[in-house]
Amino acid sequence: MKPIVNVIELKDSFVSYRKEFPEVQCHKNPIVFLHGTNSSGNSSFAEIKTAFSRDRAVIIPDYAGCGNSELPPETVTIEHLAEQVAAVIAESSHTPVDLVGVSLGAVVAAVVAANYPNLINKLILTAPWATNRDPRHQLIFKTWLHLERNDKASAMAFGLSHALSAEFLSSLGQETLQRICAQPAEKGIEERIALGLTLDIKNDLTQIGQETLVIGLNRDTLIPPYLVREVDKNIKNSTYREINSGHAVHLEKPTEWVNLIKDFIN
Repeated sequence: MKPIVNVIELKDSFVSYRKEFPEVQCHKNPIVFLHGTNSSGNSSFAEIKTAFSRDRAVIIPDYAGCGNSELPPETVTIEHLAEQVAAVIAESSHTPVDLVGVSLGAVVAAVVAANYPNLINKLILTAPWATNRDPRHQLIFKTWLHLERNDKASAMAFGLSHALSAEFLSSLGQETLQRICAQPAEKGIEERIALGLTLDIKNDLTQIGQETLVIGLNRDTLIPPYLVREVDKNIKNSTYREINSGHAVHLEKPTEWVNLIKDFIN
């Protein structure tokens, strides 16, 4: 069956998504993947989805102004992004889904699980953070935002240097790195970086009742494991695991990440 590509209109924005149908008839919960700050759903999970699509539907939104979606004209809030994702799940699935979020997507996923519990079966949060209070987090995100507003090529280089571990980054080679840094960022990135400076979802975390897997990445310099473990400590029914990877685990250690998710949801 051909995939569904659709756009949902909300009162102050619209959000797009893609639904891939399973290759074989099955009764497993669909799985939803939420991307991070500077990526669309397809750019993040185009390869990952094939590991799941044989026996379950895979739903990949472009939320938060990425891909074919749009942000609201006023200040972006985490509640609005959660509303976008909840609208996608409600339209695209008749049963609760297993929800996987990475980075900002993990923060959004946690808020969705807390506020729309009937939509979520199991929850997988990779490299989330709970609050904006950590001084190092403020330093990193303020620097990133300043560069994005004043020197976009340097902003891309800064983000890339924190998205991948040192060894993986070096293995790409100088020409590849230059080509990546010359690419434009996803539209609306300034609003999403600014949102990352103001987030506080501790109250939401305490409301999560679903079985949850929290994944830290021990080579991650954007959202280090100590911030991820704080998320784990505030969720009642959670399990914590770590992968030896930089922040973009779906690029750096995709097989290990996929296997960890599969073991948890199966």
